[in-house]
Amino acid sequence: MVASIGPGRDPLASPQIALSAADRLTLRHFRKTLPKSASASFTHSFAAIMDAERPFATDRATHGHLVVGACVVSAYRAWMTHGLDPVAAKARTREPTITIGKRTIASMMRLTAFFSKDAFESVRAYTQHRTDTAFGPSFDIHYADMEDGFVSEVTRCGYQSFLRRHDALDLLDLFCEWDRTWIDALPKAIRFHRPPTIAQGGASCRFEFRRDETP
Repeated sequence: MVASIGPGRDPLASPQIALSAADRLTLRHFRKTLPKSASASFTHSFAAIMDAERPFATDRATHGHLVVGACVVSAYRAWMTHGLDPVAAKARTREPTITIGKRTIASMMRLTAFFSKDAFESVRAYTQHRTDTAFGPSFDIHYADMEDGFVSEVTRCGYQSFLRRHDALDLLDLFCEWDRTWIDALPKAIRFHRPPTIAQGGASCRFEFRRDETP
């Protein structure tokens, strides 16, 4: 359960870390998929979740993931408030979730492939950088080189912890689906493999990248 927002309070006025321009774009991305009658429910749910998450919003990276998680849960709940059952509400929430940043990520991958002398090494460097900077302490992510590539493995998922706190673990697989946004945009120089994720019953989320030597 989440805290309630008092009457007369601006629901987005006082997160522990101020909402960035990217955070507000994410909010708009979700809100525009909802009927107008569900917009207020979404906004107040989002604010209540972010208020409850204050103890966990310790850094900018974590805060960004909390914003995404709060948007997903709030959209799901707004659809149920609008009269949908959980299955239908999740289906409606799926599209905005799996398309967050899709155009930007696809463009970035295309530019990487076009301008880099070695697209594989560029993706390797980018993955190492994100492992160190983009997730925060709610994730445990381990990078390792392999003989023919490298692997990034998530052994503790911050989204799983977040959804558990809000009784919404059934939504975890939507975050795995979002990964297709960047997986499908990987340069052709890379062979990618992902075994079953935590949401799919796996012990971890393992992302394997290998150089494709196919002529």
